[in-house]
Amino acid sequence: MHKIPIQIRFSDIDRLGHVNNSIYSQYLDVARLDYLNKTIRKFINWDEKTLVLVHIDSDFLQPTHINDNIFVITQTTRIGNRSIAMNQQIVDDKGNIKMKSHCIFSTLDVQNNISFPIPAEWKMAVEAFEK
Repeated sequence: MHKIPIQIRFSDIDRLGHVNNSIYSQYLDVARLDYLNKTIRKFINWDEKTLVLVHIDSDFLQPTHINDNIFVITQTTRIGNRSIAMNQQIVDDKGNIKMKSHCIFSTLDVQNNISFPIPAEWKMAVEAFEK
């Protein structure tokens, strides 16, 4: 499991006084990239063989306000042959879950525009991190 603090920006707040739902996807992106950098960065070449986001769904549970201290928790739930599934939550420092999300990445060989089997070292790095 990976946890990263998120700084809420003034521009994230909508007219209703809370973080706009569209902004949550940016917070999730920041956390996913940090997670991948801490797990498979030394094995991945983003310009050659990479991961692409192919599915995401989200549930918005509570509003987030400008003075909330929030974090994104990211966890890999499944490593398939050519895909990786993750669950993420945005939580505050009191443990309130603001939103939940599930996403799936697929591998992509950029030059050939096809997926490829996930290398064993990627799997081992993620599994070691998750333990």
